[in-house]
Amino acid sequence: MAEKRLHQRYVGEFTDSTNNNFNLIRLLCAWGVLVFHSVPLAEQTYALSDPLLHYLGVSMGEFCVMVFFAISGFLIYRSMCRSSSLNSYIIARALRLLPALLVVLVLTAFIVGPLATELSLGQYFSHPETWSYLNNVNLLTNRTQYTLPGVFSDNPYPNAVNGSLWTLPLETRMYVVTIAFFYSAWLLTRLFKEKMRWLSPLLLAAILIWAYWLLDGYSVSGERHELFKNLFFLAFFIGGVIYAYRDSIPLKASWALVLILGVEFLRTTSIYPIYGTFTIVYTVLVLAYLPKGKILAFNKLGDYSYGMYIYAFPVQQCLSHWTDIGFFGMVLWATVITLALSVISWHLLESPILGQKKKLTNLLKKRRNIAPAGGLSQPD
Repeated sequence: MAEKRLHQRYVGEFTDSTNNNFNLIRLLCAWGVLVFHSVPLAEQTYALSDPLLHYLGVSMGEFCVMVFFAISGFLIYRSMCRSSSLNSYIIARALRLLPALLVVLVLTAFIVGPLATELSLGQYFSHPETWSYLNNVNLLTNRTQYTLPGVFSDNPYPNAVNGSLWTLPLETRMYVVTIAFFYSAWLLTRLFKEKMRWLSPLLLAAILIWAYWLLDGYSVSGERHELFKNLFFLAFFIGGVIYAYRDSIPLKASWALVLILGVEFLRTTSIYPIYGTFTIVYTVLVLAYLPKGKILAFNKLGDYSYGMYIYAFPVQQCLSHWTDIGFFGMVLWATVITLALSVISWHLLESPILGQKKKLTNLLKKRRNIAPAGGLSQPD
């Protein structure tokens, strides 16, 4: 094995470095969702050909969200392993999602809503939906509220104020599943040492099956959405497992290419959903870690992907409501406006708040009179 490692580079060799392409990949995927949504939001119909749908069997939007979940599975399990305590992990996840989400909900409900509603301001602010819309910040809820009273009711894609929010509660539940798997695997390792190491994949699979049934009540209309909800789940699971076994998984561009070529031969078979999802996850890791050079300079800018994702849909609905610019105009102006909002959100809100993670963790420890932890032992 030692001699073999001289000729191969493993995933584990890259994971300690923050100099990777995850920020760029996520931003491109957030933009891909914007482009995908531009067709129905601007033209009422999916009139343009989707090459990914033809080749992979998944639309551009579905593919981009699968990439999000693949990256999350890998990085969230890494975050769990590296956290000094459970509180630190939870605080990190909350600070990453909630502040920016709350701001976009407030801006949508109290600025966009009053300007776009067909109701009077008195009717709008007295309507219970106006205030319950803010409940979307509770990412442990089973339901996402897409509507505000009288807002965007005449748009080509009517009523939905922010159709992208539905994935956030689903991802939050994956964060909880990660905690369950981490501590279960940690306990097995402590109890049985290496003798029961082989049980970890089975344990993770069992937890994911349990979590699937737990999530089964999650309300998303349409069979296709239900299918891809499961595939997002699978992408997250595969990403987490690859991190857990990172020291045993080679990372090669040639392997990714072979997997991609195999799509053509396997996409009509019953194993394709699993094969295709694994191909996406593995290829994303290759693109994240292997390309070097000037492309890494993008990391100096910031992580604008989350802002792009949560602001794009309401920006597009505003453009659709007040203009008639068609698909290409929608893509252009939605990109410019949403990217500007994302940059502002990152530099003035998200990044400063994330910088407070250690301070908040220590403050919570003091209030609970808990001594600083020495770190969680990795179960893998």
